[in-house]
Amino acid sequence: MTAFTPKANLAMKAWKTVAEYFTHFLVDPVELVVTGTDANAAITIKDAAGGGYGVLTSGGDSVGDNDGVILKTPGEIFKFDDNGFAIRSQIAFTPSGGNVDNIMPVGVMSGVTHLTFLGDDGAGPPADYWGAAIYKVDGGTTWICEVSNGTNQQTLDTGIAADGTEATFEIEYKPAVGAPAYGEVAFRINGELIRQPGTFAREHFKPEFSLTSATEMLGLIGVKCGSAAEKSIDINAFGFAIGLDN
Repeated sequence: MTAFTPKANLAMKAWKTVAEYFTHFLVDPVELVVTGTDANAAITIKDAAGGGYGVLTSGGDSVGDNDGVILKTPGEIFKFDDNGFAIRSQIAFTPSGGNVDNIMPVGVMSGVTHLTFLGDDGAGPPADYWGAAIYKVDGGTTWICEVSNGTNQQTLDTGIAADGTEATFEIEYKPAVGAPAYGEVAFRINGELIRQPGTFAREHFKPEFSLTSATEMLGLIGVKCGSAAEKSIDINAFGFAIGLDN
């Protein structure tokens, strides 16, 4: 009988327990999908020392206010269940005049498209979805974090400036121990856990919520124009890890 080395055993155990994906955009990320309002919505690869980056653009074929574009996983591969996950991105952008940009650096969301991941005219995420997201809206100047289980949302304005400076964004989901009926989400920007401004000791914003009726979700990054002008963001990195049942 073949004997596997300890390193081989560890490698096999890892792929049985965690599904992982990561890209620095050295090449076109064929595992991901771009959809957009404009016919020319796309991601293009640019070279940079130490790795490439992707430019996600809303397209300039027939530009309109509230045109949207998302870079997403091909299917709804995330779920708030008994397996945890983390999803992370690193982006930068040049703010438009009047802070009209609608930007979602990272999110997991059910039942959304490039038209609905953020509402028109700064309306934010849908009123009914499963997921979690970090985003800014048309007219806003700060990053907002939100968790949604159906029609129930827990939302926090972080007070952190959404000024386009390159930053990392992370969403981490953890189920309760045992046979979980509840889950918890934590948010990080530049590696720092998001805290609640104005609270005693600035407690961490880590919403708990019921998992009843939880459904599958896409992983995504998105942009929605706040005016009739083409909009793009630079994506330096995107990746995730999902726990699996053995």
